[in-house]
Amino acid sequence: MKRKELHSMLSAKKDAITLAVWLRSTYLPELAAKFNTPDVRRRLGLYEGERIPDNERNLTDVRNRVSLIVEYELARLSNDILREHGIEDLFWSYVVANRFPDLEVRNGKGQRKLRIEVKNLQSVAEEKSANFDTLRKDLNPHTDFIVVFVWEWAYDDGVSWDRAPRILESHVFHAYSLAELRDSYWLNRPPNTLGGGFQGFDLRFAVNCDSGEYSEEEGNYGKLLRIWQGDFAHRPPETAELLDTENAYLRFRRQVILTGFSSLSEFHLPRLSRLSGPNKPLQSGSHEIVGYHLGQFATVLKSGGDRSELLQALRCSGVAYVIEMTDQYICSGYDLSSLKPKKLFSNIKPKILARALFNLA
Repeated sequence: MKRKELHSMLSAKKDAITLAVWLRSTYLPELAAKFNTPDVRRRLGLYEGERIPDNERNLTDVRNRVSLIVEYELARLSNDILREHGIEDLFWSYVVANRFPDLEVRNGKGQRKLRIEVKNLQSVAEEKSANFDTLRKDLNPHTDFIVVFVWEWAYDDGVSWDRAPRILESHVFHAYSLAELRDSYWLNRPPNTLGGGFQGFDLRFAVNCDSGEYSEEEGNYGKLLRIWQGDFAHRPPETAELLDTENAYLRFRRQVILTGFSSLSEFHLPRLSRLSGPNKPLQSGSHEIVGYHLGQFATVLKSGGDRSELLQALRCSGVAYVIEMTDQYICSGYDLSSLKPKKLFSNIKPKILARALFNLA
């Protein structure tokens, strides 16, 4: 990055699409690379056999804690980047109030410039529950962006920690356009129990109506992976910013599923096959990686394409046992030793996977 470009972008002097593309292609990849260095990751590491809870309630608390620390580290690293480029009249600041955004760039006079809301998602989480529920009236279409980092625990050789978070990918959305997509989708899909009322907004938050009784929306509004469907009929007015945001969002929603599936396959296939890897990918007709195999075991994504073609390709690779995962990573297991796949188990979570489920020692 050049000093002049960095200063101009963080000062939000460019149009929204230019800012989104720069964040997506230049700034966030460099920021993630800095985060993934041993010097940073050691501060978030688990040492000497430390364990974290595996029950859902406490695991959510751990994920929230990691996400908060990652956010602070990214802000610290962003200020380091400014110092490295000799920029002294801008700095990244935390927003102390519990409202949009999380981080703001300010100049020496304290004036707001670029603003970002940070969402951190663990790739293997079954329900990626980050929300974006800020109302459009509270968003600045010229300066505000949603940034999503997908992270996972990573094991490393030659270090003192057992495992530490690693950022796998990043995504950027123009906040105002994402809110337009969200609201068009939500307002045009009201429940059947309105009772003559309306689904909408007051001055502070989204409002539900049930049998004519109004109440504050309880958390489903703005679920990050449920904001928009590409084939939805009721579209907001199309702008260049909205089209860029829609395309980025649809790519993100699919990619985050694939990334989690890859992380789970990387963890489970060596354990099940008792081989050291690496896993071999299996591509769909659209060249999307929808499966992995190692030795006699394979994982496939249920939404990955023609199931019979995938199973035939795996048989040809010598695979005898297959784990099929939904987009929420719910697992079913199959034995391919006969012509018709034999289902061995279904509806289990990945953490339960073991050789015993395949009747193997």
